[in-house]
Amino acid sequence: MITENVQQTHNVAIVYGSTELKAPAVMPWGQTVSYIRTPSGILIELCSPMA
Repeated sequence: MITENVQQTHNVAIVYGSTELKAPAVMPWGQTVSYIRTPSGILIELCSPMA
């Protein structure tokens, strides 16, 4: 899922029951990425747009 604010989206997902698999981190190419698992078990990558 592409989002302008990975940290905020990640935090909201955790509040609503998702499990953090990888906290938001800035990749060497400048994109911010995190991973969560929804309460129903779906793996989601949150990432900022590519510049």
